[in-house]
Amino acid sequence: MTGSGNRSAASDDEADDVRDADLERVMTVVPRGAAALAGAAVVLILLAWLLIYFLVFLPRGPVN
Repeated sequence: MTGSGNRSAASDDEADDVRDADLERVMTVVPRGAAALAGAAVVLILLAWLLIYFLVFLPRGPVN
């Protein structure tokens, strides 16, 4: 049975051929993007919490 899921050993070797310069370039860019995404998520969560605090909790006043 032949299908697109079958890969030969030669194609596996070709997929592993990565130039060191290309790998190093990618590994310097990708972590910065992940850190920027994580930082943006933290900022958005903090902003949402502050909005709820100032717009919901403070106007309500102290709870007796």
